[in-house]
Amino acid sequence: MSIVIFGGTAAYHLKLADHARVGERRVLDTPFGASAPFVHLEHEGRGAWFSSRHGEDGLQRTAAFVNHRANLWAARELGAEAVLSWNGVGAIAPGLSVGQAVVPDDVLDMTRARVATFGDALPERRLPGGAPFAADWRTRLTAACAAVGVACAAHGTYVCSEGPRLETAAEIALFGWGGAAVVGMTLAPEIWLAAEIGLAYASVCIITNMATGRWHLDPRRDFGPGVGVTGLRICLAALPAVVAHPA
Repeated sequence: MSIVIFGGTAAYHLKLADHARVGERRVLDTPFGASAPFVHLEHEGRGAWFSSRHGEDGLQRTAAFVNHRANLWAARELGAEAVLSWNGVGAIAPGLSVGQAVVPDDVLDMTRARVATFGDALPERRLPGGAPFAADWRTRLTAACAAVGVACAAHGTYVCSEGPRLETAAEIALFGWGGAAVVGMTLAPEIWLAAEIGLAYASVCIITNMATGRWHLDPRRDFGPGVGVTGLRICLAALPAVVAHPA
């Protein structure tokens, strides 16, 4: 089984060789342009293709400008059967705090201008259903959080805002009334594109700050390199013990 890991917040700070054996690096041509670079990692008998959504050597693109279609198309070309990811998020729900993780089980997609389909480039595409996250991979990520010592909520709704601007306090209040636990700008349309090509998907959301209007509850903000280290450790720990090496 081949797995792809998409790194989110602070992935661009990672020195991959400090965390895994670094193998082949590939950039794939797709009908939607060149993909982000993919690097094969192996650690303790576990392996996956890894790609930093926002750039390799720094924050080169914000969530609103990630070429999700190229990246998911490339994941399929690499033989992926599932996608794991981590995302830095703001906390909305009471009881959450900076440094915790949430493995979401539902999504509120509040994006407006993003393309969420491969269209005619994928005539055999599937229509995304009502369950955006794969239950078995969510269970793996929850167990992985425990294994690496990260406090984790095993359920919660992720709301994806359009960006690149931050949400207003009124918008956060609205999202909270709709049941959202955390807010970010990344998972849509990534999850819908993964579903369209039949890839299982699960994500761990690492709380980097409280959402707008909630800052008084916990003023800390953590977007530093440790977020990337935590996200990668969780995703690697969630992988099956034996993963096929790339051809």
